[in-house]
Amino acid sequence: MKLRTLTMALLATSTLCGTAPAIAQEAAPTAPQASAGLLEEIIVTARRREEALLDVPIAVSAISGDALAKVGVTDVQGLQYQTPSLTITAPASQRNVVSFAMRGQRVQETQLFTDPAVGTYFAEVVQPRPYGFGNALYDLQSVQVLKGVQGTLFGRNMTGGAVLVEPHHPVLGVTEGEMKLSAGNREMYEVYGVLNAPLGDNYAVRVAGKVRRRDGWAHEVTTGRKYDNQHYETFRISLLAKPWEGVENLTVFDHFVSDENGTAVFLTSISLPSALSNYENLRRGGLITDNIPAEFEAARELFRKKRYSLDMGAGEGGRMDALGQPFEKTRNNGFTNKTTIELSDTLTLKNIFGYRNQSRNVVQDYDGIPAFLITPRQFAYVENISEELQLQGESADGDFTYIVGGFYFKEKGIDGSYQNTLPQLTMAGAGALQTGTASRFVGYSAGEGFAEAYAGFVAGTYKLTPDLTASGGLRYNYDKRKITLSPTRPVLRTCEFDLNLTTPGVQSVPYDQCFFTNQKSFDEFTYDATLQYKPSDNLTTYASYRHGFRAGGFSTRAQNAIAAQPFLPEKVDEYELGVKTDTWLGDGRLTGGVALFLQNGSNVQKQRATSFDTDGDGVVDNIITVVDNTAKQRNKGGELDFSYTTDAFSLTGFYSYIKVDVLRGSTTMTMPNGTVLPEIEQRGTPKHQFGVTGTVNLPIDEAMGTAAFTANYTVRSKIYLDDFELEGLQPSYSLVNLRLEWNDINRSGVSAALFGTNVFDKQYRVGVLGLMAEGLGFQSSVYGEPRMFGVELGYKF
Repeated sequence: MKLRTLTMALLATSTLCGTAPAIAQEAAPTAPQASAGLLEEIIVTARRREEALLDVPIAVSAISGDALAKVGVTDVQGLQYQTPSLTITAPASQRNVVSFAMRGQRVQETQLFTDPAVGTYFAEVVQPRPYGFGNALYDLQSVQVLKGVQGTLFGRNMTGGAVLVEPHHPVLGVTEGEMKLSAGNREMYEVYGVLNAPLGDNYAVRVAGKVRRRDGWAHEVTTGRKYDNQHYETFRISLLAKPWEGVENLTVFDHFVSDENGTAVFLTSISLPSALSNYENLRRGGLITDNIPAEFEAARELFRKKRYSLDMGAGEGGRMDALGQPFEKTRNNGFTNKTTIELSDTLTLKNIFGYRNQSRNVVQDYDGIPAFLITPRQFAYVENISEELQLQGESADGDFTYIVGGFYFKEKGIDGSYQNTLPQLTMAGAGALQTGTASRFVGYSAGEGFAEAYAGFVAGTYKLTPDLTASGGLRYNYDKRKITLSPTRPVLRTCEFDLNLTTPGVQSVPYDQCFFTNQKSFDEFTYDATLQYKPSDNLTTYASYRHGFRAGGFSTRAQNAIAAQPFLPEKVDEYELGVKTDTWLGDGRLTGGVALFLQNGSNVQKQRATSFDTDGDGVVDNIITVVDNTAKQRNKGGELDFSYTTDAFSLTGFYSYIKVDVLRGSTTMTMPNGTVLPEIEQRGTPKHQFGVTGTVNLPIDEAMGTAAFTANYTVRSKIYLDDFELEGLQPSYSLVNLRLEWNDINRSGVSAALFGTNVFDKQYRVGVLGLMAEGLGFQSSVYGEPRMFGVELGYKF
């Protein structure tokens, strides 16, 4: 009954809704008294060819690069406040690695052998490890957010959706550029520049980049060090060649590097009895001085007195400080080449090649108190290559269009960590607490190997009548994974891979033979079918069915024979009903869309933290992330977005509702005190999301340029950030962002702007590391950015 009511309400609202700000391409039918700026059609590439958004039977939010700049969106965190269903959170470690959630599909932590449910594409090339991807939103042509299963034309295991980022292409025959300087609170400054230059009649180059610095807003009181700072450089170089009629080649090289202090993690809950009880036993016996409950209360009091202040032990020396001062370093280099050849008026050949190498290296204090509970060093070195060949065609009358293609992808690398986990407990169990050092007992865990994928696909659209169109596609996917695990304690030269969990801590493998290899291949047909009815030029409706697949894989942190087994492929069947409109209302243009969806998932992949006893002394002394499967899950909901634009103002907004239900295979966790905790079904995704952005064009003389004031308001209902612990609940919160800009001042090309984000300085969490249910006895949190404000000065030529 509730779903029926929601359906009727959304369909009734469809004539009053639209998409996010448009990507300017071609002119729509002329309306009386409408300026040229309102006549631009919204063009998307959701079906791998340029089409009007109104004609595409997929839920898509399309935002131009200019529109993102006008609302002050410079990273992917800001993108979620412009589109429905999309949620972006942080794992409880580094901010330069983000987790995308869409329609209830989410991956908590990016690992080499776990593919995300929401795929990210840069310049039409998949980027499965988003290290540094969050800061790539500059000098863009467009960003498109595709909701739901994208298993036919995009593949690569995208059961939740895809985010397509397209950089601005070079422009032939034009010399133009832009420079922008920004400064703000917390000693922020940014230098940004773009230059487009022709190289003869048939070639052009475009260079864009920025350098950003900002002090951290989290303060460590003992050392004075500031965390959550920004210190990165990024640039891209693009070359466009059109040597012959009908031939186009685009080459893009992009680079990102950061060297930062890392993300502050705050201790927000503890529980006893747990592993922390053993710290208390050691303290009462006079063996250590750390008083965990007292340090927790001191941490809370410090946070109350001065928000985002903490007193951590990492980096301050001592026998327990095995890995030194926290830091976060990220590097991301990519090369893309797209070649398009028009073989005839109705046939086009397109080749897309991509290469990318990435690395991250992070030391993190996971508890934020003087005691050492968990202080890992995480690292990854990843390289991937992809090749896609497409043949696009259409019939002479244009009633039938099709695409046939093949895809190859290979990724190889290593993903691992050094763990300094509960060092005092580990040392006490070894009888080395009084004289030993934690560095001697540091554990090493890594997964090294490759993932390889082959696919062939075909899709087509056929116009049955002038108003009725049928479309569908089929893709064959073959994925192969191979991993080698080598969990050890390097200084002690012991192998930590447990062959028999009935005898924990009993190892029978020599250190120099501590390598365990496993491999598995997966294959699946994915497909979709859609019926689309367009009764008029400004209204379209559709009904679609899609079958998606996410390949199985391996847990890179596995330290026993059971955890090293492959987890299963995830399969999702999705049903979607949609309505879109593009019409004129008064002096303005109204565009919008409504989509209702139902997803039935089987063997849904879930990442979970798990703890265990590695040395058999009865004390939990390690924590890893593993992947398992939930047998049956159902996600359902609806999305609405709209845009109304006139010469004087524009108003865009969205709303989404998402409900996740685990139908079979729900898990529980038993705490040390015997309390049984059921799985929280909807983690990392709020049920309700709402946002609205209004821009008023200020009435100033044309000779003075143009001026505008933009306000963005978003609301999110409560969201659980852990899969078992109620303490991981983030209550509902709202954010307000403001921007005032004056462009082309006195027709000089100079611009100025004032901006503010989170202007009411709301405190909210974006990530949780919950380890109470797992027996370690604490939970820590990562917070969203506080209020930021500043000024921009720019010049375009």
